Amino acid sequence: MTVLGKTHKFWLGVLLVLFWGCNLPMLPPPPLSVEAARQTLDRWNPQYCKVIEFYGFRQSADDSRLAYVLLGNPKDSAAKPVLSVAQFQLLTRPDGSQEWFLTSLVSHSSGLTRRQGWDNLLIPVKTKPLAVVE
Repeated sequence: MTVLGKTHKFWLGVLLVLFWGCNLPMLPPPPLSVEAARQTLDRWNPQYCKVIEFYGFRQSADDSRLAYVLLGNPKDSAAKPVLSVAQFQLLTRPDGSQEWFLTSLVSHSSGLTRRQGWDNLLIPVKTKPLAVVE
């Protein structure tokens, strides 16, 4: 009788673990703020890329956001600003933590059939520490 009781307890435990494991609440993704995206774009290639205007985000998938920005070249004031689309992906690290990355920055400024930019980036989104005001 005790063997039957232990078997029932074992299977009940297995069912509870499976039920709770499959129904664990998903943690919300870390936020991607406009300021963090803007800082990332400004820092990844400061000789070429400076955000002039940030138009906003469009969520293209569960773990992807597109940012529409007007970029200028800080070294060349005569150059026209370019409307670009920056793609940010939410990736999961091996330790299980999630982090946003800038994965591409493209523009169609040369026409709709010609895409220019970088689509092989993997730059983590970080915010600058706030400066101490004395």
